[in-house]
Amino acid sequence: MSHIRLFDEQKAKEVKMIRRTFAAILLLSVVLALLSGCTTPMPIVKEVPVEKTVVVTKEVMVTKEVVVTATPAPTPEPALTIIDGAGRVVTIPKTPERIVSIASAATETLYAIGCGDKIVGVDKYSDYPPEVKDKPQVGSGSKLNVEAVLGLDPDLVVIWWFNKEAIKTLEDKGLTVVAINPKSVDGVMDTIRMLGLITGHLEEAEKLIADMQARINEVTAKVKDIPKEQRPLVYYELTKPMKTTGPGTFTNELIFMAGGINIAADEPVRYPILSQEYIIERNPDVIILISGGASVDEIKGREGWQNIKAVQNDRVYTIDRHLVTSNPRIVEGLEQFARWFHPDLWK
Repeated sequence: MSHIRLFDEQKAKEVKMIRRTFAAILLLSVVLALLSGCTTPMPIVKEVPVEKTVVVTKEVMVTKEVVVTATPAPTPEPALTIIDGAGRVVTIPKTPERIVSIASAATETLYAIGCGDKIVGVDKYSDYPPEVKDKPQVGSGSKLNVEAVLGLDPDLVVIWWFNKEAIKTLEDKGLTVVAINPKSVDGVMDTIRMLGLITGHLEEAEKLIADMQARINEVTAKVKDIPKEQRPLVYYELTKPMKTTGPGTFTNELIFMAGGINIAADEPVRYPILSQEYIIERNPDVIILISGGASVDEIKGREGWQNIKAVQNDRVYTIDRHLVTSNPRIVEGLEQFARWFHPDLWK
């Protein structure tokens, strides 16, 4: 019996040992499983060169959406306020692009400073440069076709200062109107500058003025030292017989600048009508006729005029009317006068 008890005790110890070993193995398996679940295998990384491309555009692509960069709104053009030839305060809201010129001098000036393409209509007296003939006509300042002007949709109308009724009518229709009133050679250049400023062509206007002034200076420099007794007495006739130009006129100024003496310079009015007797008595050395008026032969055939020195010496001339009015070509008129008065200086 004792032998059997010893065997049973030994057997129990072996079973117990097996159970402990199995528990240890089981515990180790669990630990290994946990460690295996918490560890992420390290990936094999292979470096691949990446080509970078930078494109600069006004559009930026972001997940297939186009984002357009905002363009800043243009700064509004400031309005320009001037005092025009009629002494009125005029505000020009923007640089004009469609101009109607109801003054031939303004038409010629606008072309001279490079604004011919902005002219959409002219008065019936605008005939220079030649291409102006292709522009629509709107009548004249005294007989204006207002509906024709409105139909051209101008943002600026330029007109002579004395067409006051037309100015009021056009402004009542909501149009911007600028009047011109040059009274002298300097006034012509001031008008050129004003139109250059209004149209955004001031640089071209100043260049034109500088050229005109240089030519004027050349003439006046040659005649400034000529004594009074050597300056020719000049009679200038307009389209109406015996009507001439007196103080405060372009022609009077041009005659003086060119080295002559106007026989009507001391008259009390700007455009006096002289008697034939007075003209014959003054006995001018030079007679100048405006184009469109009397011819040279007509002057020479007038009774009693054969005794005038200008007729006797064949010094009767006709001047193109465009060269003695308020446009840039007035300098050409001055140069022509100087050549007629003092031909020896221009040989």
